Amino acid sequence: MALSFTLISEVEKPAVTGEFNYFSNQFTGNSNSPVAYQMMQGLQPGTNFTWSLIAQKKLTKFLDLNLNYFGRKSETSRTIHTGTVQLKAYF
Repeated sequence: MALSFTLISEVEKPAVTGEFNYFSNQFTGNSNSPVAYQMMQGLQPGTNFTWSLIAQKKLTKFLDLNLNYFGRKSETSRTIHTGTVQLKAYF
């Protein structure tokens, strides 16, 4: 199940995109092995949630700012938060 939304307006105004996902993972085996971790993309057996929020803003004719936030939570692990900031210059 996935829920996503996008708010896009004029070029000079910010654009915001968000997403929320629910996963019911029925994996059997050793979920701590490197192969299982790669196959399940870091998700754990059982219930998992992931979410993201991306904001984009054109600051000037030559500068764009991007803010990205990602999170995930499973039944057996603590919430993991990841974020990035990107400033693009065009010349």
